[in-house]
Amino acid sequence: MKQVALTLIAALILGLVTAGTAAAQKQKHGTISGCLTDSETGQPIVDAWVAILENNRGARTDSAGCFTIGDLPAGVYNLVVTHDRYGSVKGLAELTVSVKPGESARVKVELVALGKASDRNIESTPDPLDKVADYLGLSGDKKQRQETATNELPGILAPTILRQPGIGEVGRGSEYEDRSKCVPPPGYHPIPDDYYRPPRDMFFRDYGTNDFIDTRRDRFSTFAVDVDDASYNIARKYLLDGLVPPPDAIRVEEFINHFDYGYNGPSDETFRVFTELTNSPFERGRHIMKVAIKGREIERYERRPMNLTLVIDVSGSMARGDRFGLVRESVRALVKQLNGHDRVGMVAYGSHAYVVLEPIGADRRRDIMAAMDRLGPGGSTYAEAGIRLGYEMANRQFVNGHNNVVVLCSDGVANVGRTSPDEIMGEVQRFARRGITMSTFGYGMGNYNDVLLEQLAQKGNGRYAYINDQSDIRTAFVDEFVTNLQVLARDVKVQVEFDPKVVKAYRLLGYENRDVADHRFRDNRQDGGEIGMGHEVTAVYELELAGSRRGGKIATIFVRWKNADGTEVFELSREATINKHLASFDRARPELRLALVAGRFAEMLKRTPYAARTSFDELYRIAEPLRRELPGEQTDDLLNLIRRAGGLTDWQAWESEDDPYFGNYKR
Repeated sequence: MKQVALTLIAALILGLVTAGTAAAQKQKHGTISGCLTDSETGQPIVDAWVAILENNRGARTDSAGCFTIGDLPAGVYNLVVTHDRYGSVKGLAELTVSVKPGESARVKVELVALGKASDRNIESTPDPLDKVADYLGLSGDKKQRQETATNELPGILAPTILRQPGIGEVGRGSEYEDRSKCVPPPGYHPIPDDYYRPPRDMFFRDYGTNDFIDTRRDRFSTFAVDVDDASYNIARKYLLDGLVPPPDAIRVEEFINHFDYGYNGPSDETFRVFTELTNSPFERGRHIMKVAIKGREIERYERRPMNLTLVIDVSGSMARGDRFGLVRESVRALVKQLNGHDRVGMVAYGSHAYVVLEPIGADRRRDIMAAMDRLGPGGSTYAEAGIRLGYEMANRQFVNGHNNVVVLCSDGVANVGRTSPDEIMGEVQRFARRGITMSTFGYGMGNYNDVLLEQLAQKGNGRYAYINDQSDIRTAFVDEFVTNLQVLARDVKVQVEFDPKVVKAYRLLGYENRDVADHRFRDNRQDGGEIGMGHEVTAVYELELAGSRRGGKIATIFVRWKNADGTEVFELSREATINKHLASFDRARPELRLALVAGRFAEMLKRTPYAARTSFDELYRIAEPLRRELPGEQTDDLLNLIRRAGGLTDWQAWESEDDPYFGNYKR
């Protein structure tokens, strides 16, 4: 007994000593504080986000323009300031701060607002409509030229993405008759004009390609999640029509996230994180890391009631092909998924916007479909008015705690009112912050604007899907729709911190338009992505490991999100280690190999330099075992598309991304 008492006393003393040491150590930590002011007015800069570049810890400036970041070990830190009116500012001498033990380092920074030409050497950006007018050879003053250019190209919604037309590019006059302007490459065999007729007025935007990043320069990779897969379905439509999709139409992450990888969801947590590692089958010495999160699942009867506002495009362009017929079938399939707890309203727009159906109970299916059946396409496209009227209806039937959703069914074309995506986004984001999301569903090939529909869904915290046939309707409006719109978490962001001792360089496949500045990962006002109940999100990295090290922690994965109501913020972290998660490619799980094949296929269609030495035959050979290991419609479809893409093109591997002859095909 005496021995036990002595042991307890010793443990208590040791605990007190340890606590005292920890407290003393913490007392040695310092803080960074300071104030930001406008260099011209001297006024405080309120609501700026100030973060430490080395560890991404940060704070927001108060009404006096001041901030404090505490509990920092002694050392030298670099600050990054972000504000809507001042951009992101870093690298100035006064933003490098030395913290001493137990002391507070003070900074005072004056910033110059964006757009002050007198303070900054900023080149003015040419007006995109001037470029269009130049291409059309128009004369007259600026206003006349722009008006004529707009009228001449009635399908343009985002003229900023028009490119000088040429073989295989999108835009006015990109059909094969233009190939006479180019010198054909050696071995080129012309094909009949009636064989290849690419759709006109297809508008896409190239967001670039992520490069390898040296971890000694930047060990953090940060992005907002994305669960869309419209890019895959658009590319699929091109390939099935005998066409190679334009490179700008390819978003790599949407190819990867098209597939169901069968992750098991958490039982009592919001998310479960998965990591897998393998060696690359394409480039010797490189490795592949897959990072995935799976959201908690619920039964359909557990979901929140839905207040749904349908915004239907009934403009003349919707009469092309079977666009409007597919919209009608989409609404029919959607209504069948709802019940008496849900409500449905409907607005439409052509030359003007109008209310078709005031919100009613979703169990009144006949009334909803009768309203839909009264609609027919015709007239101009006043998309701005339709979206505004839809949000007004959604706002009237808004209920806290319900799923409040606007669903836009359109080809994305607009030619009346404000037609630029950027001009419409402010209103969409304002309602998204209140809790009214927007999901967009695209229809049609030719006279189709992918840019607007993708951006509306992104800024509206919703989902973007492309509908080509009855199979897509079943997937989007039956299998996934209700769970997609039952929000599990908002503003979801992922940050991967690589260990420079293990990883020399990394490259994220896709997510270029979902990039988040590293220092804003813990900024709660930074927009992220929305994840529905049971959703899964997958990201794939290419890695170059440092030296011959083959053990230890390779990265830490952080996931940060708000709850469905946006009232609380959560964060979790998981480690990826080589010893636990690495498997050779031939022994890797088929789901990992499927994600890698999907990503490489997308990069080949996008013609990134990182896929330059891979042929479609090689990719098919690597993917073919998946038909047996992961049997199903999705796997068969992917392999068939790879085979079709290889048969359509005369290139199997290329040396340079600058090859000007992409889009020339031979049979």
